[in-house]
Amino acid sequence: MNVRALQRSLVLAAVALSAAPATGLAAERGLAKETVTISGRAYAFNHMDTYLEGATIRVREDRKLTAVTDANGDYELEVPTDTTVTPYIDPPEGYNEIDLQTFHTRSKDIENANFQTPADAEYNALAGLLGALYDVQFTPDGRPAECVIVTTSSARNVRGVDYQTFWDRTPHGVAGATSTAEPALPDPTYFNENVIPDPNQPSSSDDGGIIWPVVSAGHYRVMTDSPDTDFASFLANCKPGRIINANPPWGAYELAAGEKPLRAGTAVGGIDALEASKKAVKVTLGAGEALEARVKLKSGERTESSKELSLPVGTTKLKLPFYKGARGASGEVVLKLTDAAGDKVKSTENVGLPK
Repeated sequence: MNVRALQRSLVLAAVALSAAPATGLAAERGLAKETVTISGRAYAFNHMDTYLEGATIRVREDRKLTAVTDANGDYELEVPTDTTVTPYIDPPEGYNEIDLQTFHTRSKDIENANFQTPADAEYNALAGLLGALYDVQFTPDGRPAECVIVTTSSARNVRGVDYQTFWDRTPHGVAGATSTAEPALPDPTYFNENVIPDPNQPSSSDDGGIIWPVVSAGHYRVMTDSPDTDFASFLANCKPGRIINANPPWGAYELAAGEKPLRAGTAVGGIDALEASKKAVKVTLGAGEALEARVKLKSGERTESSKELSLPVGTTKLKLPFYKGARGASGEVVLKLTDAAGDKVKSTENVGLPK
């Protein structure tokens, strides 16, 4: 049975009986959640025919969530919905750990979350180049002392296709794109058509590669644009030692005319929990990045209360009071989030209003 549907049925039943306790299961949203599947393929960077078998895919926010890649490098990772997740790869010997962008799962599977995983030879060559060009420092275990962000301004025709088609359409970069971040970062370096970071490259090449070689810890919304093309933004959760490759077909992917970015990559945050008392609904919001929020409590068509606020990274708690006449009714909490790229996400959760 759908867990959330069961949970909401319990809420409605409790309201009908006028017996929904403030701390009962019917009022506690989030104790059990539906799940979604994140899937993709792990392959060697610059060698799309080399698949990584036996790699473990993990999640930064919850190390108990794991999956292992098969002989084709494919994995399927089950994670809770309405949850912030940063997948990363614990690769086999001879390869190097890579993080993906940070997602917020929203009741829909995330497909083709691929890992371009560098072998030691490519990793060491790139590390040497970045050290020479940008004085990038590395720890004794070979990890960057700070953080590295990489993405690709990728073409629309490699999204929503199978791996072979994705491969056949390589190189899949969109030339002429430039990227910025919020909070602000120095200008990135763009890869030239030979897949080499080139300080003289003013914007993306047909390769599409974009890199920030030295990034301090923080949560960065990365935005990409060009005179002719719109791209999705993405969230990079930087900590020392991480190499975040928001790679195709996610990251800075091209948007067709009038197309909206996929919800899993925008406005990373949501409702973590709801708890109703006789006078107010306690709302717990979680944010994976700085967000602008508007939260509203409704009873039927009536707005009981609303608040607008700026959410910092982490957890924010607030109360939404309701009028005495709404007691015993079925309510809903409506949340609208806006990220630094201006993308908006709306979500709604039902809640019983006790008598």
